[in-house]
Amino acid sequence: MVLKGVKNVLATSRRRLTKVLVYVREHPFKSLFFAAIAGLFSLFLLFLVIYMGAFGKLPTKAYLKSLKNPVTSTIYASNKEPIGYYYLQNRSNADSSQIGSSLKQALVATEDVRFYEHGGIDYQSYARVLIKSIILQQNAGGGSTITQQVAKNLFGREEQFFLSTPINKIREIFIAGRLESIYDKEDIILLYFNTVSFGENVYGIEKASSRFFNKPPEELTLPESATLVGLLKAPSYYNPRRFPERAEQRRNVVLSQMLKYNYITEETFTEAQIPMKVDYQTPKKVSSFSAYFKDYVAAEFAVWAAENPSPDGHIYDLEADGLSIYTTLNTNIQKYAESALQRQADNLQKLMDTYWASATTEGGKEVLLKKLVDQNNQVRQMRQSGKTEAEIEAFVKDKRNRKYWVIGKGYEDQMQSLEDSIAKSINRLHAGVIAVSSVSGRIMGYVGGIDYGFSQIDNVTTPRQVGSTFKPITYLAALQAGEEPCNYYDNNLVTYSKYEDWRPRNSNNRYGGSYSMYGALANSVNTVSVTLQLKTGTERVLEQAKKMGIESELPNVPSIVLGTADISLLEMVTAYASISNGGNKIKPYAIDRIEDEQGNILYEAKPIYEGRVASTENIKAIQKMMEGVIKEGTGSRLLGYEIPYNLIGKTGTTQNNGDGWFIGCSPELVVGSWVGTFDKRVQFATTSMGSGSNTALPIVASIFKNLSYWKRPLLSNFEYGFDYFPCRPFVELNAKEAYEFAQTDSIYLQELRVRDTLAVLVDAPITIDSVQGIVPGQIAFDSIVKDSLSIELNTSKTEVNQ
Repeated sequence: MVLKGVKNVLATSRRRLTKVLVYVREHPFKSLFFAAIAGLFSLFLLFLVIYMGAFGKLPTKAYLKSLKNPVTSTIYASNKEPIGYYYLQNRSNADSSQIGSSLKQALVATEDVRFYEHGGIDYQSYARVLIKSIILQQNAGGGSTITQQVAKNLFGREEQFFLSTPINKIREIFIAGRLESIYDKEDIILLYFNTVSFGENVYGIEKASSRFFNKPPEELTLPESATLVGLLKAPSYYNPRRFPERAEQRRNVVLSQMLKYNYITEETFTEAQIPMKVDYQTPKKVSSFSAYFKDYVAAEFAVWAAENPSPDGHIYDLEADGLSIYTTLNTNIQKYAESALQRQADNLQKLMDTYWASATTEGGKEVLLKKLVDQNNQVRQMRQSGKTEAEIEAFVKDKRNRKYWVIGKGYEDQMQSLEDSIAKSINRLHAGVIAVSSVSGRIMGYVGGIDYGFSQIDNVTTPRQVGSTFKPITYLAALQAGEEPCNYYDNNLVTYSKYEDWRPRNSNNRYGGSYSMYGALANSVNTVSVTLQLKTGTERVLEQAKKMGIESELPNVPSIVLGTADISLLEMVTAYASISNGGNKIKPYAIDRIEDEQGNILYEAKPIYEGRVASTENIKAIQKMMEGVIKEGTGSRLLGYEIPYNLIGKTGTTQNNGDGWFIGCSPELVVGSWVGTFDKRVQFATTSMGSGSNTALPIVASIFKNLSYWKRPLLSNFEYGFDYFPCRPFVELNAKEAYEFAQTDSIYLQELRVRDTLAVLVDAPITIDSVQGIVPGQIAFDSIVKDSLSIELNTSKTEVNQ
């Protein structure tokens, strides 16, 4: 029946189309007239809906007027101390007196010869484009005027779901018309030169003249002015530093345009065609930590602004509206975080420079380095020119001053060979740390990377493999499903045929006996964790993660318990906050209040609580289990800091020591840190160096140690109502026998009381971490995800196939 209906519709459509084609053949001119009318009407309709704001509101004249003198917005810490400013991006500080006649004439002659005659839209230019580009299929260039290009520079182009280019062009036409009604021609040229991109992340003529010619714009010669105007067509392609021949050819085209339109004489034209010469200045980037938080605040502000326009429809703009943004950042905690991260990153980098490896490369780091050296452009050119291998080897080993980014200082010259330089570029460690109030969600400390000047990637918000920091989520889901902390599970090496013969291993390669649930979490035992994951059910675990604030898309696979999913540090800290605060899901936020230029309050934050994540009883149980991580497990290094509070937490280390994690909690505060490389071909050579307990834990520990000195304490202790779980963490029995033994074991609790009374630790003395420059001692390692195909184990224990 349905098929018959479809056939009828197709037949009807075919008949109608045939009638239309017949009509067109019989009445060609009339058909063309109707088509033109329909096209014009459609174009008019498109113009109308764009003007009405269907594809984004057009900037008002009042806003456009403010662009000439935008008012800086200020960002404040929680103590009302200014910590940063927002100003119109992509803008240099050149004024009209710095824009010489040669710059203006070169621009007009090349980009918009009728600039002084039109009102922002050059209809003659559009006609040329229509005839040559569309009808004759010839390259006639673009039809955008300088004013329209200013509109594009200021507001960019957004990807639309259809007709992106026409829609953006029409928006620019409307904006150009408004700009022309506000500014005179000289102001528009100044706006253009202050906002246009010259490539290399250089915006504005002031920065471009300084970068390429080491002089202010008013001192540019005619050839230099023509060079800078010429590269605007394709900044990367005509870059005078990288491609001087192309840049010179393009400069000569600009000069010929100036000659054509009588801006220069034939003699001047000839004199200006000199060999290309630049005085390139390597950019000196400013070291900064707070810029990461500033970017995060800007992103949070953008979401609020889009949902809360002003009464006249204006979307508030951080870069021009003179707003005051009061944030949740605590300046003391921020200083602790910055200091701890920089100190640890410096010390770990020294370790990494000596003890780095490439476990994922066959042949190791020597093979990887040789491959990268061979790919170097200079080395390839030497081979192509017939240089001998001995000559190439000498070049590769030759030490000379090379630029190297020093955290907190920027680029400095260091004596390095080419090989050294490549090694240092790939083994660079990165890090991030965030401190969040687990009670309210206020972000109190935020360092997104080792140095914003060097890398703008925010390691707090970038998803990465989380390692064993995910395990508490699985264990809490298991508690919610009815498991108990003193249930025992066999520590067997199991091959899961259902999951492509997956065989999860423990980091210490030890098997046999059985662990209690709390003992398995404390020691980050992979075999038991996978058993719990499968028994609980992956769907239930995923639901638990979502309840706790994990928003990233998680794979529906059992290996998720070992941290194979990519999740951001911010999300993990949010999840841990719901554990540390007693079971309430919170929403982290950075903006406390927003005021306009007159001091009127536009927004005030209110903590958002999004329900319970688990029962109070099970939250207490997981808290106590995570205390075991610190007291007797993979996080025991924290005890060496002698912090007078019973903190809880969890370590995490990914395969081959690529990522190290630690998240620590008090009832009031959660602090999480990640340390790792961007290039996952490179890792620490050993787990003792690359584990989360050695890389990330010291950063968190340092922050909590500083907080413990406060005269008005921010921190407090967790309270449980009981001192110990009444079962041993590990027993050399199978799970059933271990459980039965635990029911009659009256000695274990007495042993714990005696131990704590005498203040004797069962483990070896705990060495303080590499923050203090001490090489790590023997510590309990966090379990890591291991590839069963790449690691062969010698074990007498029985393997169980499932």
